[in-house]
Amino acid sequence: MKQLITIIIILSVALSVSAQERLFFADKLYEYVTTDLQGNVFLTMGSTLDSYTADGVKLQNFSDPTWGSISRVDAGIASKILVFYQESGTVLLLNNELSPINGPQSLFDKGLMTVTLAAMGNPNKIVLYDETNQDLIITDLSLNTLSQTHITFPGEFHPTDMQVVPEHRIALLDTLHGICLFDFFGTYEKMIPIPEVQTMQLMKDQIIYLKDKTLYRYTLPTETSPLSIQEINISIPEIFAFQLSHNYLYYIDNENIVWRIEVKEY
Repeated sequence: MKQLITIIIILSVALSVSAQERLFFADKLYEYVTTDLQGNVFLTMGSTLDSYTADGVKLQNFSDPTWGSISRVDAGIASKILVFYQESGTVLLLNNELSPINGPQSLFDKGLMTVTLAAMGNPNKIVLYDETNQDLIITDLSLNTLSQTHITFPGEFHPTDMQVVPEHRIALLDTLHGICLFDFFGTYEKMIPIPEVQTMQLMKDQIIYLKDKTLYRYTLPTETSPLSIQEINISIPEIFAFQLSHNYLYYIDNENIVWRIEVKEY
């Protein structure tokens, strides 16, 4: 019987970081950061969402306290930016000028009472995670269920983050188990057993994640290359949120200040 042997290669990757390129980003405090494919930056605090260029020039603002604090923003599809309010069970879609495309959609009205995570699957689909039922749900833009996958793992499973590469892959982050990968249709692919990951960024062929104040790059295996984990050496203060985009690292420190650092591999 042939045995499949998985080889894990751990490499250290040095990145050049210039202190002069560190930028005090904006004049406000924020708690969440993400970017779109063009490199624009989206920042939230409470019920407020602001967008900026990569150089810190403010573009647009959106705020509606009716639905409570913003739990998550997905700007992976620039024409339909998803804003999720967990407390009120509300999903809102904005255009690239941060204007509502249509009225807010209520998860509660669809009987989805315990959704904790939401992201865009493609321009016409939304991906949800139901915490109580441990279901990964794909819906249309009106939150009508198209498919549903029940997740069964031994022990507790409580994902704190979900990210989607549209039409490609879904990742759920659980601090106890690690990072759980699914294909775009919700079919389970694999578990990356790395516990105590604080936060992550899913890309098409890799995952950047934060653990023990260090950023790592997990390169997804292919038929010709083994799985590898690379440490990204950057000396920066406390981080609780980050995003890598177009050779820049945007991060929020423990005082809710947003910074930008240019990073280049060498």
